[in-house]
Amino acid sequence: MVINDAVAEFFADTPPSADLGNLLDVELIEAIDVSNAIARLVSDEARYVTGVALPVDAGFTVK
Repeated sequence: MVINDAVAEFFADTPPSADLGNLLDVELIEAIDVSNAIARLVSDEARYVTGVALPVDAGFTVK
């Protein structure tokens, strides 16, 4: 979702010293990562999980 012309244009003016990476040592998350999070939330193990924002972003929003 982030590899497209609009995102490339947005970051074109970003100085190279800007820290835009993730906290984890991955460049981009994969679709399976999001699918696994969804599968967890719809499972019986998460039956008491309510009203939570679950960012699957390899730590990007923590910065």
